[in-house]
Amino acid sequence: MGSRQWGNIVFACFVSLPLFNLSPTIAAEIKQGVKQVSADIATGNSPQHIPKIELSPGYGVNISFIKSGEIVEKVWLDNPSFVSLDVDGCLTGLSQQCKEEGATVIHLRQINRLKLPQLPSTSTSLLTAIARGKSGRQVYLFRVAVGNKVPSYHTIEVISNINTIPVTTNFSSINSITNLQKISRGLNIAQKQDLISPESPLWKGLKTF
Repeated sequence: MGSRQWGNIVFACFVSLPLFNLSPTIAAEIKQGVKQVSADIATGNSPQHIPKIELSPGYGVNISFIKSGEIVEKVWLDNPSFVSLDVDGCLTGLSQQCKEEGATVIHLRQINRLKLPQLPSTSTSLLTAIARGKSGRQVYLFRVAVGNKVPSYHTIEVISNINTIPVTTNFSSINSITNLQKISRGLNIAQKQDLISPESPLWKGLKTF
């Protein structure tokens, strides 16, 4: 197996973190422009940080609750000075009158900064979404910040928590310093993309390995 092919496999392993997850919480996974985040992470019930959304000029980001089967009932955006917010349904506070309240997708995009005397000038905000599903109501949290690069995803899918089965993987061919360095680089890339947290059990297990 060539060096470049092995590097791609190592990188794919760390991007597809659910394959190695040893806990009930699913780490975020990016695939074909869609970033999947488990409900535990998005509700703050996980050692990992709540999802961070960076909005770049000309690129909006969707937050979809379709996969989780939940209906968004209310949203709050703490700092609307640089973000516009829209939904695919009707919510009180965003629309004047709603015949039927509820939404499944939230759309965010960066706007030219507004001067709001009542708010401090910051480049970050907190988005809170109250959603109802079969298991009841949950509070979802997302960090929103200003970005300046083309995003690697256009949609964040909130998915239900699923217990993943650890995969038995043969690492007998990893017998050189070069290959171990590639694995270490893949882990660092995963951390920079918020796919894994140093506080998570998965991080400690990989470091031990």
